[in-house]
Amino acid sequence: MNVLFYILYTGTIILLLVGAQLQVLKTALVCPDWPLCFGEFLPLTMSPAFYESLHRFLAGIIGIGSVVWAIVRFKELKARALLPLFLIIIQSLLGWATFSYKLPTITTVLHLVFSLIFLATLEATRGVTFDESLKERWNPKVKDAVGFFLFLLLLQFFLGGILRKSSLLAQCESTMEFWECWKVQASIPLAGSLSLMHRLLGVLTTLTGFFVFSYLIKNLPKWKMAAVLGNILMVIQLLLGLQMGRSASREMIIWHFTTALFSYAILLFLIVRLRRYEKHFFGKPVPTYLNDLMDLFKPKLTILVVVTLLIGVFLAPIRLNIIWLFISLIAIWFQAAGSLSLNCYIEREADKLMERTRDRPLPAGRLKPEVALYWGWGLILVGTSILIFSANLLTASLGLFSALSYIYLYTPLKLKTPYALYVGAVPGALPTLMGWTTVTDSVSGPGLYLFGILFLWQIPHFMAISLYRKNEYGMASFLTFAQTHSFEFLRMNITIYSLILMLYGMIPYFSGWRSENYFWAAITISVILLGFALYGFLVREQTKINDWARSYFWATLFYLPLILGVLLILR
Repeated sequence: MNVLFYILYTGTIILLLVGAQLQVLKTALVCPDWPLCFGEFLPLTMSPAFYESLHRFLAGIIGIGSVVWAIVRFKELKARALLPLFLIIIQSLLGWATFSYKLPTITTVLHLVFSLIFLATLEATRGVTFDESLKERWNPKVKDAVGFFLFLLLLQFFLGGILRKSSLLAQCESTMEFWECWKVQASIPLAGSLSLMHRLLGVLTTLTGFFVFSYLIKNLPKWKMAAVLGNILMVIQLLLGLQMGRSASREMIIWHFTTALFSYAILLFLIVRLRRYEKHFFGKPVPTYLNDLMDLFKPKLTILVVVTLLIGVFLAPIRLNIIWLFISLIAIWFQAAGSLSLNCYIEREADKLMERTRDRPLPAGRLKPEVALYWGWGLILVGTSILIFSANLLTASLGLFSALSYIYLYTPLKLKTPYALYVGAVPGALPTLMGWTTVTDSVSGPGLYLFGILFLWQIPHFMAISLYRKNEYGMASFLTFAQTHSFEFLRMNITIYSLILMLYGMIPYFSGWRSENYFWAAITISVILLGFALYGFLVREQTKINDWARSYFWATLFYLPLILGVLLILR
């Protein structure tokens, strides 16, 4: 198993480096055919065709290895073992779309992001042997510091990818001094702003790295060597960054990317072990103030908001200034995080009654209710104000309506009627429409279609949740269809909505704005989801109902990014 892990992990690192070489040489998509390149499997000369063929070959090996990894780890990890395989499927679709539709600008950055996530899922599904001696000197704040460092580094990757791929990098003359170069770049509206942001963030990331790695060297000798290597990489990154501020050669760019990639690998190693050790020692994550504060904002949900928002942005025919888009994304995240914080404030008493929520910061008493109240309203107001200037009044209004309807309509209605699900699905579906309006400043066809698919998806998704969490919701006095209706009713509705989703997914093809390739991909994904729904009719025993509902719930989690992904890339 360890051998397979190292093959997949090392192969992905090499794949990323080969991809970086192709981007720096600006020779991506040189092969006119697929899977061969100019009729050859792997050209022997060190040419752009060789690098592209090698990239394809490594991607194929990693894909096959991911299937084996999912099979080997499934018995222990269940659905979690499928995450690397799922990401490989997404990557394959992106690769196919890159070749077929020549979409390097979007897909290259997404390729990079999904590859980094793939490395994270590999590390997270790897077996770990625990050292019990670390429990006595455990400091839960370390994982917050490492997590913050990791977030900064990921943001650096994202900005760097946009700069490099979009040819926005403003380079200074080799004779310029460092600070003079910064002044020149700051005067260039778009390229200079992005480059300046990338550099300032680089300084912050480097300083954070020195602090985190130095602390680990002193207090957690178990990972001393990893921390020492991390500090060395920080020094190299700092020197490369200073030099690239004056003039950046191709070799220097590759080295810059390589050191950042190895820094990311070290951080993954550390953050996964810190979290898994903590769960092993104490049975659950040890709360810290920062961790509790972020828990109010429910990061997983807000990340989903940003991801669905980007689908609307990428589908829009008009391109927004990247700086304003970045600011708008942050503002929309503020609105979503603020509404979720206020939701925690309103439901703090009900959360005390449910097993899975009673340890949240407010019901557990670790944070005062006023913290959630002030943060909630503050983020909503700041996010709305920023959106008016960075995007438009329409997007700001939709975001404000989404936040207020979630708090004042959906949240209280959950205690009165199961049909609150349909009310809550509206603010849940608005982010994709907001992505469209951020760019176009209009509510039109594709934007409304995206809203519809998110709205319809939520209905069977949450019906499945209400089934296997029926007792928990009952204890909190939340009315769901599982409390008020029979299993047969829910089973039938889940099947009907799965069928509606399949039919609704055909609209882009029959309306003429997506090709036959999209049609077959969408119908395949939808039939699989429908199959999970129909399996419910074979469930006879009461004990199997929860298992079926949970399996359908996981199927919906795979369905949504796949259907949105093929909509985005299969033109």
